[in-house]
Amino acid sequence: MLLDPSRHGLRRPAAAANRRRPLRRRAVIGVLSMMFLVLFSSLALAMAVVSRGNLRTAEAHLRVVRALGSTDTGLAIAEERLRQAAATFRVEKGEITPDFAIDLWQGVFSPTDGQVLLPSGDPATFGVRDFLAALHANDQTIDIAPYFQPQNDWLVTAPIILDRASDDPADPLYNTVTSAAQITYIPLPDIGGVRAVVTGYDWDWTRSSWIERTAQRDFRIFKRVDQAILAPSKIMIGKNVQINGPLGARFTGVENVDGDPLVVRSDFLGLSPTLDQKIQDFYAAVHSDDVDGDNRLASEHAIESSSLAALNLKDYDGDGDPDAAFTDISGDGVVDEFDIFLQHFDADGDHRVVLSDALTAGTPAQGEAAEFAGVDEDLALLIDSAVPDRNGDGVVDAADTVLGYRDGRLDFRDQYAKVRGPVLFRVNRADWEASLDAQGDPLGNYQKRVEGAIRPGEDKAPVSFDQDDATLPQVSFDTFNSASSALAQDADGAPFAVQAGISGPLFTLVTNADGVVIGQSFNPAIPTVFEPMPFGALAPADWYERPVFQNITFKDVVIPMGLNALFVNCTFVGVTRVETYQDNTHPAWQFYGQQESSGALKYPPLPDDSPAQLDNDYYPPNDPLFIKPPDFDVPRLTVGGVPYVNTKPLSNNIRFHNCTFVGSIVADKPTVFTHIRNKLQFTGATKFYEQHPDSPNDPALNPEPGDLPDIEKSSMMLPQYSVDVGTNNAPADQDVNLQGVVIAGVLDVRGNTTINGALLLTFEPSLTDPALQHFGTPVGNPANFNVTLGYFSPDQGDQEGLSVFDYNGQKIVGFDTNGDGYPDSDDPASGGTPVPFNGYGRIVLNWDPNLVMPDGLIAPIAIEPVSESYVEGRLVAPAGGAGP
Repeated sequence: MLLDPSRHGLRRPAAAANRRRPLRRRAVIGVLSMMFLVLFSSLALAMAVVSRGNLRTAEAHLRVVRALGSTDTGLAIAEERLRQAAATFRVEKGEITPDFAIDLWQGVFSPTDGQVLLPSGDPATFGVRDFLAALHANDQTIDIAPYFQPQNDWLVTAPIILDRASDDPADPLYNTVTSAAQITYIPLPDIGGVRAVVTGYDWDWTRSSWIERTAQRDFRIFKRVDQAILAPSKIMIGKNVQINGPLGARFTGVENVDGDPLVVRSDFLGLSPTLDQKIQDFYAAVHSDDVDGDNRLASEHAIESSSLAALNLKDYDGDGDPDAAFTDISGDGVVDEFDIFLQHFDADGDHRVVLSDALTAGTPAQGEAAEFAGVDEDLALLIDSAVPDRNGDGVVDAADTVLGYRDGRLDFRDQYAKVRGPVLFRVNRADWEASLDAQGDPLGNYQKRVEGAIRPGEDKAPVSFDQDDATLPQVSFDTFNSASSALAQDADGAPFAVQAGISGPLFTLVTNADGVVIGQSFNPAIPTVFEPMPFGALAPADWYERPVFQNITFKDVVIPMGLNALFVNCTFVGVTRVETYQDNTHPAWQFYGQQESSGALKYPPLPDDSPAQLDNDYYPPNDPLFIKPPDFDVPRLTVGGVPYVNTKPLSNNIRFHNCTFVGSIVADKPTVFTHIRNKLQFTGATKFYEQHPDSPNDPALNPEPGDLPDIEKSSMMLPQYSVDVGTNNAPADQDVNLQGVVIAGVLDVRGNTTINGALLLTFEPSLTDPALQHFGTPVGNPANFNVTLGYFSPDQGDQEGLSVFDYNGQKIVGFDTNGDGYPDSDDPASGGTPVPFNGYGRIVLNWDPNLVMPDGLIAPIAIEPVSESYVEGRLVAPAGGAGP
């Protein structure tokens, strides 16, 4: 009988126990292995499921992204089509109101809309909507029903095919469209614009359906002139001038002597003989290497940098070592005049130039050793003060000083440029460069005439030639007729004499024994001065006796014809109208009444002797020794039955000194441009405002509310006038400030002047114009009529310029022989008092792209996106309107 050891308290032998344990362990391991197998299988299955979901999500996201890409492409197409439409319509009205914008959309025009023309010059018989529809009619499209109900004034396009399954038309998959964009244009009466709503489609192969995404952007319809200066005459940009905006030169008379459409002078020539040589060497390299015409050489450009290495080996200071004077010290990737200037005056090698103690006072550079002092303080201040709002936040504060504004130093942060904007020419470049200079030699490179760095802006060419009327609209003397009339009607205040406090007539006509008007006699209660015209010119064209009005406030006043006054410290509120006789077509109009410095008539009538005969009656009757030529037949000027040999009582040549304009000035438009008779000069601290700076709530010192819409469009409406702003050799306290659109026949701006707006010049000089004829015979040079900003010396083409020269160790501009403080001679033997040189002045023109234009200039409309108007989401069209 066998005994059970466990039941009888006997121990099993150890060997037996050990033989049983491996079986038990293997069971446990097996269970655990099964558990892990199940666990890992589950995890693998879960990961597979998740991965498959991720793939599906990624695929769906990719389809959504492709659909959004189609939407963005559709918006780009809509924007381009709107711009094409804008270029098609040219309008006379200056302001595109919301009502006018809707008229342009619908193509239904009223008389109040003015002229709406096509590029051909024919009146438009359709609108923007119709033009867009015609453009889209040529699109390749696919039939996809829209998800919304369009309204009558919308334009709904069929979906435009963007992509196909194959690019090969022979492939059957070519007919399978994979992406498309449908565009809906919706007029926006509230803002005067158009909303482009785009639905992008991307084909989902798995579901066999379209993935759709919708977005929209608003576009504004408006009109503006895209140039800071637009002139049909020659443009001259002199020393110490900065143009912040595009330039538009329409002048094409390159066949004339000095017939350059544009002349731009360097700001840095004349500071130092050594610097002059460096800049001349630099421009020799520019003429051969500058590819894009910006007057800068890119330091890493294969062609533009080709001359820099050789230039940097030149020794200008005579120490035997290369000067490396042509390096990119400002770090903007190009070498220009500013780099050369900084390198030249940087004494301590810190890549910046410290200004004089006077200009560093109160700035971060105060106390630093001056490196550019007593050379050209105007230039220093011009560059250091350029672009005050440097961070673009709309406020000029300490943050802008950190970025270099008025920090007392000139360096890379000032980002100097002569012109900040593109330069556009109507002339053909080859024609200009083939023209002959004053010595009869071909000009060659046009950049010999255009100096100074040009920063055109992102994605814009520095210079462009052969521009058409759409880009450079035609401006002429009759362009602004309606706008001039509207402003003139606003000058409806009390009569001038009443506002000036004068009793009796302002002046009476002076006649000779034959009853011919030879002059005028002013009211004895009015003081007068006798001064040259232009004021401060070394060689004046005429002399004027001017009645003087001081410290008077005028409102909506008409300055009477023939007053030819000097206004000092006066305030002009509202609209100031300058009256003149408009039928000034007599061939002797400019010569009648010209005076010598003594006050005597230059061309007196009989019985006095005259150096020239201005009409038939200048020839004595029955005088066998003095016979009128048979081809000369000029009757005497007669106005209202009264004969005249002095046209000053029929014109208006006025000077405003230290005056404040709270509003606009407008002049009657003479038929012929006569720059001696019809001329306005603004000197001293003359400023223009739309609201009185000190008393904005005083009705007596502010324009009538009903006049503001006209005033806001132009501060100067002087289309057939010669206008001078500032003077040569202006004193330091001259500070002229102009606002808005300035319209003049020709314009000279000198001294210290800031213009915030745009300059539109109307006089187009031609040998067929009476202004360039002598009794019907062409004698003038169209290139002598120009818009001039800044300093030019007489030998640089400015007939009214002053030469700066040294006399007894002092820089002067001439000698004062009559005690008025202005130079009359440049001859030391004249016995006159030396007139010190006050500086070249500084002129800044800041183009304002948001200016409201006056009516009259026929120019294309513009349609551009409204900032921050992009919205994603389906279109919802409730009753009476549309929304996202």
